[in-house]
Amino acid sequence: MTSDQQRCHISKAPDHIRSSNPEHYKPLAFPVGPYHARSGVPAPEKAQRLKEQCVDEVVQLSGRSRHDLLEQMRSVLDRAKEYYADEIGMDDEALAQMLLLDGCFVLVSLRGTERLKQLTPGWKAEESTESLLSENSDDRCSDCSDQQGDEENQIAAANNGGGGGVDSWHHFNVARDLFLAENQIPFFVVQKIYELLVKNRPYAERGVVGAVEAYVREVMAVYADGAGAQEQPPAADHVHHLLHLSHMYLRPRTRRQSSRWSGGGATVGRLRRATQLRELMVRLKKLEIGGKAAPAGSILDVAFHGGVLEIPRLEIDGGTWRQMANLILLEQGSPHVGLYVTAYCAFMSQLAGTAEDVALLCESGVIEHQLGGDGDVADGLRRLCDGIIFDADDDAYNYLRPVYRAVEEHCRSRTLRLLCWVRGHANCPNPWLLLGIVAIITLLCFIVQQLQHATLRKNAT
Repeated sequence: MTSDQQRCHISKAPDHIRSSNPEHYKPLAFPVGPYHARSGVPAPEKAQRLKEQCVDEVVQLSGRSRHDLLEQMRSVLDRAKEYYADEIGMDDEALAQMLLLDGCFVLVSLRGTERLKQLTPGWKAEESTESLLSENSDDRCSDCSDQQGDEENQIAAANNGGGGGVDSWHHFNVARDLFLAENQIPFFVVQKIYELLVKNRPYAERGVVGAVEAYVREVMAVYADGAGAQEQPPAADHVHHLLHLSHMYLRPRTRRQSSRWSGGGATVGRLRRATQLRELMVRLKKLEIGGKAAPAGSILDVAFHGGVLEIPRLEIDGGTWRQMANLILLEQGSPHVGLYVTAYCAFMSQLAGTAEDVALLCESGVIEHQLGGDGDVADGLRRLCDGIIFDADDDAYNYLRPVYRAVEEHCRSRTLRLLCWVRGHANCPNPWLLLGIVAIITLLCFIVQQLQHATLRKNAT
């Protein structure tokens, strides 16, 4: 069993972090866990009906009664409470009911029962999720009418998408809501429900992670090549909740970073901005996640080699800030999992500090965004880092520290500075100045050559 020091607690966002982007932590359609149930606001009717339908599906597949399933939840209440860092505010019976509803909903929504239904002869649900969603298409967004912008447009598009709209609406909201830091239940609850389903099915996937990982990889595909990050699905007892599972797919690959840095234990300082690096002849190179040529396992696989800063392509849309903000919140509450996303966002916020830097990164293919302007990207990256605790000089947490150091070593090179100075004066209207520069460089090369010859003659005698 996981010790309390190693557990990824399910925490609420601190006020100083929430105040910057309150909507990043709020579920749109599917509230999960006790933090939203205790607020006194009834769950959206559609979400409640979907959860009840998911429980009915689990009851049918397991051959057990709802009472039996509820007893299983009552037996793990004390263990479940240990995962919540903040006060739950629910009595034991309400908590058990919530764990059953939300556990079944997570399992079914992440397609964890699809294989089991294929192994069940004559399987036919009494009421499918699709039919329930289709029952009243006009109120599909009634629970999210207060949301605006990109999310609202995506939902509206899904609603108007004909036969595929129902599935799109459901998938969008599940992918959005079930990976929020505050909107979690302990993953062992989902595993316990799944074990009841596969108990008498010898050919079924034994672990729930293997049953749901295809969905998680689909959600995380824009950020990580799931196949490269996790060759084998982790054991269920190593996964604390869904957001923690998604974080596992973002662990950077180990890439040796060559550097002759002479600064010893000196601080790395602030990374130079993209436009400044260009002036110092640093080339920005885009890497494709999972690509065949110079592939990256995830957006975190940043490296610097021979004057080239290699950065995986980052696609930014209306949901990117939310996803990153919740992963950062996970790391801030449980730093033992690694502050990879925190370090990456700090790196990118410094590299893309202004609209001009973002424009250069877009031109290089490193950033591709669907926002209103390049300034919105720079502002979004900056706000992600507001209020976070992060020490760039701590090797245990800043996996990009060798990159900072290698870039700074390159930028401090005297030869590079001379080349940059020459390049800056290459278009000088005074041709005599340029000719003088060339003459000085030629003279220096001649002197060095003569010194080398003199040394060789002396050694020969």
